[in-house]
Amino acid sequence: MEIEIRTDLPAKVSRKGKYAAVSEPRKTGFSPSGAIPNPVKAPLEQQTSASANAPLVEVEVLRIPPNPRLVICRYCVSGEQRRCMVRVGRNNNFVPRMKFSLAEPSDSIARCKPWPYAGPLPRRRGRW
Repeated sequence: MEIEIRTDLPAKVSRKGKYAAVSEPRKTGFSPSGAIPNPVKAPLEQQTSASANAPLVEVEVLRIPPNPRLVICRYCVSGEQRRCMVRVGRNNNFVPRMKFSLAEPSDSIARCKPWPYAGPLPRRRGRW
């Protein structure tokens, strides 16, 4: 049994640190006299989400479908009861007659699809 030894392979490329590719120095804000550093403010990303302005609706669980990620709920709007499907992470701790709040989608097409739920899941079955 023979073992082939290759010596024509290129040398392994090594980097000198995690941020070695960054060649720009960091900006430091020193005062003109150089004694006291001025605070440098990073630009803030101001993103407005559509769900931030959406009204919260209290929904009640009607039944648990076979899909382990959906819950069928109902809610009242101006005295009229409507049904919706809510996409939750796991529906094993949700039970009928359980109530929770979530943001109502503003688009009428989004109301036909399962609503996303980003709140905490119940830790115990039926305890909210």
